[in-house]
Amino acid sequence: MATALFINKDDLVRQTILSGNLDFDKIVHFIKIAQDIHVHQLLGSRLYNKLQSDIIAGTLSGDYQTLVEDYIKPILTQYTLLEYLPFSQYTVSNKGVFKSTSENSTQPTTAEIDRMREVARDTGQQYARRMVDYLQFNPTKYPEYLQNNNEEVHPQRDIRFGG
Repeated sequence: MATALFINKDDLVRQTILSGNLDFDKIVHFIKIAQDIHVHQLLGSRLYNKLQSDIIAGTLSGDYQTLVEDYIKPILTQYTLLEYLPFSQYTVSNKGVFKSTSENSTQPTTAEIDRMREVARDTGQQYARRMVDYLQFNPTKYPEYLQNNNEEVHPQRDIRFGG
């Protein structure tokens, strides 16, 4: 099945510290990872797959579009940043692994990157808590949220804060 990403480069630039001149090819993989790990777990398989199908078919609308625009995008942008930060300085090519540097800047310490990841995680969890509350208060708008089978991912309803 094809995969639809719930966010794009513009969403990342507007909602995170990522620069607009970032090579999108370097980060698209991290969007997919964040979406598969964090968002899928929050929505459960049925609702996640419904949104995927609607986006691919170009039929996302109404309450489902509201869910994506107002709740999923803020979560996914923060979790994408969280996943991308440890690798942001590196490029892997057929000649090896390279760490990017600039003559006009200094490299952050591991502690500084960890702190940035912690803030992105905390922000993502705040947005996740809002979405889970919204889904629980509106079960008739999103019936797929509570219809998962045993072999499917069940939605995470208990958001724990902290790294």
